[in-house]
Amino acid sequence: MTRVRKESELPDRLVRLVQGLSRTLVQATRRAGHLPALPESQVAVLRRLSHSGGQTPAQLADDLHLARPTISNLVRDLTADGLVERRPSPADGRSVLLVPTARAEEMLNAFRQGRSEAMTRAVAQLPAEDRARIEAALPSLTLLLDRIRAQT
Repeated sequence: MTRVRKESELPDRLVRLVQGLSRTLVQATRRAGHLPALPESQVAVLRRLSHSGGQTPAQLADDLHLARPTISNLVRDLTADGLVERRPSPADGRSVLLVPTARAEEMLNAFRQGRSEAMTRAVAQLPAEDRARIEAALPSLTLLLDRIRAQT
């Protein structure tokens, strides 16, 4: 029974660690870069649109695995905040293409820069042995990410 508990603890420990690391990194980046505290769902929309160069609401909903009404609400708020523009789709005049504004791109770039700097500082403060262990674990963590992505 003890072996089963130990094996089942690993996924839970990893989830808590990844969530804590992500949340703490976001908070540190926002503080250091004086960035607005956008909800993570809005940040996910902006990242996807930035990465793709623009998408229709249906594509965005599919990519983020969110319901279309949820996307509509997120896009409405992001548009009102001047972070997303609606443009006529060049492929279909009846649909709209969602694109991040220049202001959104600047925020995302500032966030990426700040996140990189925060992580660089934290990693540099670790003992060399711990940095080496983390580096050695990266291929396994990448494989884990690939397996999780394959499940979706």
